[in-house]
Amino acid sequence: MSRDRGIDARVAELHIGFRPSGGRGEYEVVGNHSGYNAIGLEGWTFSMRWPDGLVRDTGLWLDPAESGKPRLRSMLTPAIQISRIVTSMLMLPDPTRELRSTPKSLPIAVTKRYIVKDVGFGTESEFTGVADLVTFVPSYITVANLGESKSIGVAARWTRVEAVYIQSDLLPGALPALVQSHRDSLATGDPVTRALTSTVNGIMASLSSTPGLAYQEGSDPLPALEMLLGISPPSGPTLPPPDELGEDAPAISARSAHQYRLAKVRGASGRVFSNAVRASYSNRCAFCGAQFGGIPGIRSGVDAAHILAWSKHDLDVVPNGLSLCKLHHWAFDAAIIMPRREDDRYYLRFTNLADLLGHEEIARIGKEGQPIPDQWLPNDTALHPSSAFLQRLYADLGVTFRSDV
Repeated sequence: MSRDRGIDARVAELHIGFRPSGGRGEYEVVGNHSGYNAIGLEGWTFSMRWPDGLVRDTGLWLDPAESGKPRLRSMLTPAIQISRIVTSMLMLPDPTRELRSTPKSLPIAVTKRYIVKDVGFGTESEFTGVADLVTFVPSYITVANLGESKSIGVAARWTRVEAVYIQSDLLPGALPALVQSHRDSLATGDPVTRALTSTVNGIMASLSSTPGLAYQEGSDPLPALEMLLGISPPSGPTLPPPDELGEDAPAISARSAHQYRLAKVRGASGRVFSNAVRASYSNRCAFCGAQFGGIPGIRSGVDAAHILAWSKHDLDVVPNGLSLCKLHHWAFDAAIIMPRREDDRYYLRFTNLADLLGHEEIARIGKEGQPIPDQWLPNDTALHPSSAFLQRLYADLGVTFRSDV
């Protein structure tokens, strides 16, 4: 589906992606941003603007390579790839570049048992053609093993790291000095080297020997540090808003949209919206027709789901809502299945994210191309799901419908 550039002119669609190569992964530049793509960036060097405001030389450049597949190469000695740079800065365990050696279980971020799959470019990334220099703003990273993956918002994670910095003197044992070393290293603005990885390894080793601390050796040290300091991680979305993520990262956009929907600050207007949507749909799920509610004294069993996230668009109106059962609310928030208006009717359409599910799970969610009967929708056609809101949702998430492939 094409994107309306008049609406989303600032969307970033470029990221650094992991590509297996002979068992050992390499990193390449994927997508487009500000008119540039990987071919146009061959030979360019890469700097990184961190949330602390400092711009650091990564020591990376895009090697054109004789194979015609440009790869990111480190010019530092010893070499350090983007995965180790960003994870050590975010105080994450040291990753591997051998995906096939990773497990299929949780937790994902365990030393040498996961990879960094993607590093997203934020909308404020800059391209300086005179100097052949990319100054990218990392917006998220995706970490993965053979069975699991999750996305981490860089700015949100960095806020948590800074909170630990502030109170690091209260940590036990060798931890204050190690955390201060991490802070001092980044404060210089110098290129990140393997020394920062060693510092994070030291923090994890110290946590492992801290009496009374239930810490899994080699796992993410930040939650353990927060627990020791009595710090509660900030609530709310951790990823950039979906309208700052592009078509090249549909799964990340879907996760972001889900976070922003869950982060809605509900007040009186939210309750009015929920009640109005349920009443308009007669407590019926728009995707399966099941009616769960309308019984005096018993809470309705359907949810009032926003099409465009309230936290981003502040649209508490029925045409921006859908009445959905729990299963279909999840599938809609996950961008697995969407209503789509075609001619004068609505149909259920699966997106390419449905490919991640099995046939049995897909069958439980619905049938591709199933029309939504008029009786499952509000009697007043003015309250039907807004086609404009749905189109904006598809664009925000960068979804690809199976029926369009």
